[in-house]
Amino acid sequence: MFHPTLPRYALIAFVSLLVFSQTALSSGYQLPTKPLQDVVEQTKKVSTRLSDDGQWLAVLTPRTHQSIQTLAKTELKLAGLRLSPKQLIPSRIKSRYLSIELINVNSASLRAEPVKVTLPLNIELTNVQFSPDSRFLSFIGLSESGADLYLYEIGTHLTTKLNPKRLNASLGLSYKWLNSSKGVITNLAITAEPLRSTTQSISPNVSETLGKKAPRRTYQDLLKNAQDEAEFSSLTTSQLSIISLDGSIIKIGTPAINRSYSVSPDDRYLLVKRISAPFSHMVKYYDFAQTLEVFHTSGSKLRTLAQLESGEYRPPGSDSVRKGPRMVHWRSDKPSTLAYVKALDEGDSRTEVAHRDQLLQLNAPFNLSPQALVKTPWRISKVSWGEQNRALITERHSDKKQIRVSFLDTQKQAGNPLSLWYQKASRDTYNDPGSLYRKPFTQDGQSLGRVFHIKNNTLLHYGLGASPQGYQPFLKSLTLSQYGNNDADEHNTHTLWHSSDKQLETVKYVTKLKPLTLVINRQSRDTPSHLVLLNVESGKEKVLYQKQLPLGEFKGMSRQLVTYERNDGLPLSGVLYLPSGYKKEDGPLPVLMWAYPREYKNPEVASQVNYSVNQYTQISAKGPVPFVANGFAIFDRVAMPIIGEGNDKPNDSFRTQLVNNATAAIDTLVDMGIADRERIAIGGHSYGAFMVANLLAHSDLFAAGIARSGAYNRTLTPFGFQHEKRNFWEAPSLYQQISPFTHADKIDEPLLLMHGEMDSNSGTYPMQSARLYKAIRGLGGKSRLVTFPFESHSYKAKESILHMLWEQENWLKQHLMQPKLSHGNQPQHKTIETQVSFH
Repeated sequence: MFHPTLPRYALIAFVSLLVFSQTALSSGYQLPTKPLQDVVEQTKKVSTRLSDDGQWLAVLTPRTHQSIQTLAKTELKLAGLRLSPKQLIPSRIKSRYLSIELINVNSASLRAEPVKVTLPLNIELTNVQFSPDSRFLSFIGLSESGADLYLYEIGTHLTTKLNPKRLNASLGLSYKWLNSSKGVITNLAITAEPLRSTTQSISPNVSETLGKKAPRRTYQDLLKNAQDEAEFSSLTTSQLSIISLDGSIIKIGTPAINRSYSVSPDDRYLLVKRISAPFSHMVKYYDFAQTLEVFHTSGSKLRTLAQLESGEYRPPGSDSVRKGPRMVHWRSDKPSTLAYVKALDEGDSRTEVAHRDQLLQLNAPFNLSPQALVKTPWRISKVSWGEQNRALITERHSDKKQIRVSFLDTQKQAGNPLSLWYQKASRDTYNDPGSLYRKPFTQDGQSLGRVFHIKNNTLLHYGLGASPQGYQPFLKSLTLSQYGNNDADEHNTHTLWHSSDKQLETVKYVTKLKPLTLVINRQSRDTPSHLVLLNVESGKEKVLYQKQLPLGEFKGMSRQLVTYERNDGLPLSGVLYLPSGYKKEDGPLPVLMWAYPREYKNPEVASQVNYSVNQYTQISAKGPVPFVANGFAIFDRVAMPIIGEGNDKPNDSFRTQLVNNATAAIDTLVDMGIADRERIAIGGHSYGAFMVANLLAHSDLFAAGIARSGAYNRTLTPFGFQHEKRNFWEAPSLYQQISPFTHADKIDEPLLLMHGEMDSNSGTYPMQSARLYKAIRGLGGKSRLVTFPFESHSYKAKESILHMLWEQENWLKQHLMQPKLSHGNQPQHKTIETQVSFH
């Protein structure tokens, strides 16, 4: 029987998929309805790069989705890496591009005409960069044989391959230009084929603890035995090399497992971090023991700076770090000066100390004692260098969920060299000043690194300008205090540019200071984001790049920010999407709510909204918005703050706050006439899936749930999860009470569980979904488990995403399109005994 208030257009959509056919439970991938397919097929937003001279804008067109055949290729899982052993590259690459277009920003034409870059046949691109002198565009090309480095010369339009032998990109698809633009540094393969064992080593695997604490998170894809160790070493050992533009090679040291490398601004020295044996079976490769070494760019080793122990034994605590120097890097404002941070508390954030960190520097030739620059009471998390011997120091205090950002005058001899810019809650967007304007730095005619710009003690910064009224993007000048005070109020700010109130405009690049010229990203409710060159002083502008991304089925869809209050008075918000043509007199709609819980120490920060009425709706296939096309109301980004003020920990009242958040959202939609209480579903991914299962277990607010790639039994993540730092033995009752698996007998609403069969995320083993499904099934509940072969935490294959949408579409129509019976009349514990794995 149809619900009497179901709108006509939703009714038609419902009739088309009225029955959740059991014949559809085949082993093949399924397709959702046409509007949802269109969402998957749409072109992704382009990426851009700007040359250092501000003349050239590169526009990169990304690949939308991989095929399941690509994901199904042979991969090795070693030390937290997933590798293609044949190609010596990561088997799962986040950003791949199909084409590059170059736009001359300084062209006099009112509309820029892009030039398509000539590319080799049958390759995909990644890691696209301009050379420091803006003469070349470089990129890594991916083919069946591996990774190669290509140069496109802008003046001649010629593309050439630079490397004489293929790259070894097992530890990352990386390379770095010399600052002189005379060559590139990268890792080259040392053999045509890596040495791999053809026979399996069969022997006991032995692990032993010697009484030293090693509280690490629950990781996957770790080394397990000697054979894994041998394969990891073979696949990751490479020859670090400098390749000149003429193809000649300078070898840097001997082959090794080169974790990272960087060149000094004057191109004389290389800092290299190398992984050292023995390898750990408890942590990922980046936490293995390492050595820090300095080489001359002629290839000779100068000295070993430090030997770092395995991060396996890093103390517990959010702000605890590995012993020894960390964040070792070149000062970008000096020719050859290293800077690094040293913990003054042995890396243990539980130790009470006056100062937790110290910033030091070490000048070439690196054989003298380091010079101390400043001590900080909180943990240093970031250091940026600027003109006039200034640095920007970011400190964090994770327990307080606070960050502090200060300017450092490295020439100040007495008193406190730090001058506070701002301090805020880590999630506070209203008081976020954004990013500093940076530019290439020249000293005595020599080009060095990129620094933040200071002139007349004034610098520029730009950001989104989040506020209670919505985003108000800006570009401001900040004049530093002349008196060296530590009071941020002494710094003066002045707005140089701000977004129109009719459109959402954000600063993408600052191309010139005189006249002040910007590349801005402009969008509106009806117009997708596009790039515009703007002369701030004259107001003249030209469109650099614009590409329409229409989705006809969603034309006329409405969007609004809805604000409301929790029962304790906490302001909350969510973004409501309604189908085209919907009117209140049409009656309530079936509703899908989508959320992700976040932890706070401050109610004021928890109630902040991040929204713009002028923002164009870019519909993601992985979000809930596509189901507007099926006649659903979507309540997205529903606030789910979990607050722990003072000494209280957020998770101590996780369940109560979660239910109160959801209750407030539902009450609001019902009061608006958008929803009735019997036809609302809740969905989420990862920690959002954990939220879904908890809400179904501890409330009767929802008719159904969708939980993707979640963790449901917290005793299987005993050394912490999300932002919870207490381990299971410190808070056993918390781990039990917060785990929906423990309360599976209370999950009496239908729950759709989905998971990638190769989920590599910490804690979210695929078995988490399988165990919850089996518990619900064993207890007579209602559930459906779908697992996706070859998929990790976030699904990548086009076939998987289309089938995910089909599953969600059918689940929602089955459980929301028909009126839900009252709890007293519901058939209890009707089991949907379905477990589907698509191969």
